Amino acid sequence: MEADREAFSKLIAGRELVVCAGSGGVGKTTTSAVIALHAAVEGRKVLVLTIDPAKRLANSLGVSSLENTPQRIPLDQFREHGLEPKGELWGMMLDMKQSFDHLVDRYSASEENRQEILNNKIYKYFSTSLAGTQEYAAAERLLELHTEEDYDLIVLDTPPTTHALDFLEAPVRLADAVENKALQWIYKPNLLTGRSGLGLFSAGTSYVVKALSKFTGTAFLDELAVFLRNFSSMFEGFRDRANQVRELLMGDKATFVVVTAPDPLQLDEALFFYEQLGTRQQVAVGGFVVNRVHPNWVPEAELKRPLVSLMNELEALEEPVGALSEETRRELAENLRENAAEFYTLALKDAGSLLRLREEIPQSIPMVQVPFFAQDIHSLEGLSRVREAIFGA
Repeated sequence: MEADREAFSKLIAGRELVVCAGSGGVGKTTTSAVIALHAAVEGRKVLVLTIDPAKRLANSLGVSSLENTPQRIPLDQFREHGLEPKGELWGMMLDMKQSFDHLVDRYSASEENRQEILNNKIYKYFSTSLAGTQEYAAAERLLELHTEEDYDLIVLDTPPTTHALDFLEAPVRLADAVENKALQWIYKPNLLTGRSGLGLFSAGTSYVVKALSKFTGTAFLDELAVFLRNFSSMFEGFRDRANQVRELLMGDKATFVVVTAPDPLQLDEALFFYEQLGTRQQVAVGGFVVNRVHPNWVPEAELKRPLVSLMNELEALEEPVGALSEETRRELAENLRENAAEFYTLALKDAGSLLRLREEIPQSIPMVQVPFFAQDIHSLEGLSRVREAIFGA
């Protein structure tokens, strides 16, 4: 286990981008916060950002909320938990709609062009409802933060597994869509007709417009024409930027950490995601974090002790336990033994899951464990305990 911790620490120390991915409810956000906190403690300037609109990351970091721009997290609050951070920690909740608007702000040809796009009804549908557009905008924002800001490390908390795959595939999918001949015929001038003006709305195709207007109404076509006229200039750079995002995610500066739990279904999904990342996305997984592992606290021999032996130990304790009646001590001893037996069963089950995971992935990939805690991690103290489990004391 110590060798895995050491290898995992080296993995994080050697990267500029860490992508935490996995199914829902396995502790991705907490893991992301802990990785970022640890790097900040070690002296790096770190940004941890989430695409999850829930406030879990903000709660974990001890702030009330996070916005769509980086926000510095006060690290003094961690000192009372025994940590001495040497670096900086920043947090951000990536709003996908605002991220697409940010793209418009950044790449519009003029202020007039920008206003026409933002106020256009087709754009509002395009940026909020069309599959993949928001994930694409988020990926572009990630690229911008990495290339233009001076963070030593960015930790990305992705949505649950299937959405994370959408996020990774979105740049290429949207670039492919923009380069589709049918779409290019609509928005590119001269592509097929050799005449000036937008393809669909050129004089040579006006009969198409007239025919379509019978079904859609002229208002829709007017909106579409304004959208295409203003937005077409932005299409040109999609492929280049999509390639840059892919190069960042697949390069040596980035690594993927799969977060899971020992539950068999969640482990199956983690292994599916691991396989998908390798075959479909062609990115390498650098490590696994397995949360909520039940430790084997009670040896099997203890479970076989006579009940009276446990009752005698309870009687030897100080008040109020030691002063309990014999009947109450018996009931308490039975409950303790039953609880210990259930925990022992869960520990055996989790050990089997860990063994299976270890056999399914290469030995070179570190697999660190976080023990089961009685309560979910929503405090700085809890974050500090998880950090100790992943990176050591």
